[in-house]
Amino acid sequence: SDLRNLLGICLLAAMLLPALTSEAQPVTKIAAGGYASRFLKSDGSLWDTSINGSRTNRAQQIIASNVTAITGGTYFSLFLKADGSLWGWGANYYGGLGDGTYNSTNQPEQVVPGDVTAISAGFYFSLFLKSDASLCAMGYNNYGQLGDSTYSQTNLPEQVVASNVTAVAAGQTHSLLLKNNGSLWGMGDNGSGQLGDGTL
Repeated sequence: SDLRNLLGICLLAAMLLPALTSEAQPVTKIAAGGYASRFLKSDGSLWDTSINGSRTNRAQQIIASNVTAITGGTYFSLFLKADGSLWGWGANYYGGLGDGTYNSTNQPEQVVPGDVTAISAGFYFSLFLKSDASLCAMGYNNYGQLGDSTYSQTNLPEQVVASNVTAVAAGQTHSLLLKNNGSLWGMGDNGSGQLGDGTL
């Protein structure tokens, strides 16, 4: 009887162990924006608190593994996988997902197949760096935050800077980028002086 109980306990532990260790993975990266919170765990899994547009008070797993970076825009998310591919889901009213449409999606879809190294999302627009240090942008552009010399939105990624970009950050309606010589550049809305160029 004792042996049977011990075997039962061992069997139960074997069944529960994967779930317990999965939940226990430490959080390594975080992103907030658009009424949701997203985070990565050390096993490369991606979690979100707003699933398919519905409210939830618990984080739920979106992707099980291989996610390396996450950013949150307004009602949409972008993430990178270990192979350098760029993925996104959520609201796409202004083309911020960069999939060539203005259709929202409640499932992650691949946007760029590879060579992406960094991502940042703002108010319905997105920026990303490629392995050649070029900067690409897509989405809402009413303030010129895409930096493409227009105020027109685009639903496909377009190259904005050809080389030498090392970091990028998207604000509400403005963007900042660093070049490899340490210089800081900005574009977009400057009504509150957020570009820091001495003007409004």
